Amino acid sequence: MPNHKPYASLAKLPTCAIMDHMLIQRVEHPEKAKQLDAKIRKTFEKTVAIMVLDMSGFSRLVQRYGIIHYLAMIRRMRRVVAPAIARNHGVVIKFEADNCFAVFPKADDAVQASREIKHDLDVANLATPDESDIYVCMGIGYGPTLLACDDMYGNEMNLASKLGEDVAEKGEVFLTEAAKKACKKKHDLALVPLTISGVTMKAYKLRFTPSA
Repeated sequence: MPNHKPYASLAKLPTCAIMDHMLIQRVEHPEKAKQLDAKIRKTFEKTVAIMVLDMSGFSRLVQRYGIIHYLAMIRRMRRVVAPAIARNHGVVIKFEADNCFAVFPKADDAVQASREIKHDLDVANLATPDESDIYVCMGIGYGPTLLACDDMYGNEMNLASKLGEDVAEKGEVFLTEAAKKACKKKHDLALVPLTISGVTMKAYKLRFTPSA
């Protein structure tokens, strides 16, 4: 029987209140910044794969069908996405509007979750009219990340957000270079050089086979 429990170190994260307290101490005692930074990293930092998911078509769908229609679609998206993340040992850090922010112990877990999310949404869309079909785009990063109860911070988090929200189009999944290097399994990836916020970077588009 498959183990759908989240990775142990991700099952319970420190509270945001603890992070706020430490950051306030850092502001009030700049002479202790080095020691406090080390304490913050020890308490919150984990090396994880990050997935940032964004629903496609917000403006068009809201303009045509109204906000309530789209809000209902968001709820349906969450009911499909959350189980796929859990099946692959991931943890949803937060759902925010039509976005999902999740972390996984391994990059391969995040890639597999992205495949299952696409597949499960494609199946769910067979039972709905076109105006209710749900499509998402995703960005995946990997690296040291500060994790609190309902938020996450780090360079790879920022890059995954850019890829998932600004670069990827409907049905697409992009990996950062660090996420690609962290994968142990072979995935069909296409190199796509990008310039984001003035910074040139390598990203990798996940190519799906017809059965994926």
